[in-house]
Amino acid sequence: MIGLAPAAGVVQSAFARGMTPDPNMTVDAWADQYMIIPKESGANESGKYRTSRTPHARAVMEALSDSHWCKVVALMGASQMLKTQVGLNWFCSTVHQSPANFLWILPTGKLAKRTSARVSKTIAAVPEVRERVAGPRSRDSVNTLDTKEYIGGSLHIVTAGAAANLSEIPARRVLFDEVDRAEANVNGEGDPVALAKARQTTFERNRKSYFPSSPTVTGSSIIESLFLQGTQQEALAECVHCGHAQPLVFERLQQDDSGQAIYPCIDCGAFMVETDKGRMFARGLWSDGVPGDGETVSFTINAMFAPYGWIPWSALLLEYRAARAKLDEGSEELMITFYNTRLARCWERKKEQTKAGALQARAEAYKMGTVPKGGLILTGTVDTQPDRFELKVKAWGEGMEGWIVDYQVIMGSPSEQETQDKLDKALLGRYRHAGGRMLSIAAAFIDSGGANTQDVYNFCRTRQHRHIYAIKGSSTPNKPILSAKPSLVDVNWQGKVMPHGAKLWFIGTDTAKDYLAARYHLTSGPGAIHFPSDLPKEYYEQLTAEYCVTVFKRGRKVRVWEKKKADRNEAGDLMVYGVACAQYLGLHKKTPAQWKVLRDFVDPDTPDLFEQAPAPPATDEGAPAPIPVTPRASIPAEKTKSEPWPPTPKPTSTPSTPRRPAGRQW
Repeated sequence: MIGLAPAAGVVQSAFARGMTPDPNMTVDAWADQYMIIPKESGANESGKYRTSRTPHARAVMEALSDSHWCKVVALMGASQMLKTQVGLNWFCSTVHQSPANFLWILPTGKLAKRTSARVSKTIAAVPEVRERVAGPRSRDSVNTLDTKEYIGGSLHIVTAGAAANLSEIPARRVLFDEVDRAEANVNGEGDPVALAKARQTTFERNRKSYFPSSPTVTGSSIIESLFLQGTQQEALAECVHCGHAQPLVFERLQQDDSGQAIYPCIDCGAFMVETDKGRMFARGLWSDGVPGDGETVSFTINAMFAPYGWIPWSALLLEYRAARAKLDEGSEELMITFYNTRLARCWERKKEQTKAGALQARAEAYKMGTVPKGGLILTGTVDTQPDRFELKVKAWGEGMEGWIVDYQVIMGSPSEQETQDKLDKALLGRYRHAGGRMLSIAAAFIDSGGANTQDVYNFCRTRQHRHIYAIKGSSTPNKPILSAKPSLVDVNWQGKVMPHGAKLWFIGTDTAKDYLAARYHLTSGPGAIHFPSDLPKEYYEQLTAEYCVTVFKRGRKVRVWEKKKADRNEAGDLMVYGVACAQYLGLHKKTPAQWKVLRDFVDPDTPDLFEQAPAPPATDEGAPAPIPVTPRASIPAEKTKSEPWPPTPKPTSTPSTPRRPAGRQW
């Protein structure tokens, strides 16, 4: 150092530190060396972090390490098992070792605030991380509730409920906490998992995602789907008597005469007790699992693997008995919670569901666009989606027997005039009956839910003379299929309701679904529904996507219609709207005599002279046979009219003639 300026030593020291490689430890090794659990976090066990306290966390953290081959880690676990703390270890180790943008997603705003507070307290407690993260009051960088900048990147804590939160941030690492509590379709933009992964598009080579969550109900659980596409590794415990590694199955848990919880080894039969947990879990073993999809490592662990001093086995037995007692009374909520948060299992509800294959097998020989013999009057129903209209036309016959006549998808935004014009043209379409007459759509209901409510109101307002109305579904139990009267939804500039503005009909969707479910098994006669031969398989899957389960709400049994989160059900919704539209026309109240009038008009014994006649059959000599002519005098009066069928429905009651004011001449 002789002859060098005093500052040279400082420069050389800084240069040496800069040339020193960053640590390249696995997440579990880093956590054992550096991680500190702050007392302020409220954790039961604060101070130096030790993986040996929860040995099964080691394999999960190894999978989250940069050196591991996987790109996705899914943990289907019980509450308080390897979730938030493992996520904190992963985040802090990356800030220290290989900083990059980190996206932490929570299902709700409250959870996001609590997580942000815990992250801040952890950063303050770990010196190696604190020196790299911006201070809370730094002028040159950001440290807020939802964003924390550090050297080489930043942490963004967001909620899954806003699609915009998932679309603006590129991130190499994503932690989606409690993914099963998130919305399945974020603001209509798609699966939240896919949206989260899309933030990693530019990090395909070295991206990593972690999905820790308790499951929910079978068929609608996102974490269950992620678990099944991965390696499906199950936590194991070693018998303290024979050393056999085995999963802990809650149904095998017992109590001895003193009330102590005991677990029998599946191999030697010897009992293990709560105080044996340390030796049972010491090596943190997992089952070998399956190959999976090649990029996902998945784990499952239940609350029986909680370390000694956490929730004991005896407490699990008490919780189960309380849940079982409620289940015997008919309420399944406590049992669902126990299965999800303690056993890390999905709960499978008893379902009432029509099979798609059974309906498709009943498809009949007629084609879409034609009206079979029994159909006498047509209704149209429209489902409104952000990028399309879906139109179904259904023919109705005596006893509310129905035939699917048409199903169209009109692509385009419902707010665009071009898309509305296409829908209007489709609603003006006419369909040939098997008897030869052309039938028009008598009435149409258009779904006004979603983001295009006002567009639907505007469309229907000028077409109400054609019996085209906006509708809105209501899942209130036992609500009538169709409300007694429509609601006025247009207001003027003064905020007053316009009596001649757009009208909105309300539909009891659950009641209509019950009505349909009770009739899907019918193949002919009143209430039966017929399907053309050219409907695709997807149509039947949408039609039967929903299933009915019985749950308890406020101490009462209620039937609830549900569906898997990712399933589409537009075809089912349109069928519901069709029943309501038929009731609007009063078809459910028509007598056999009234149906006969319709039948005589639509399918008469004599041909209709005002429609294009079919080509006459050829005679034996090859010349066309003469067309039989019916004298005009023999044609009923109503058949001589050229107006399309059906005529405009008449009001059910004739308004009375207004009285003259007393003492005044008209």
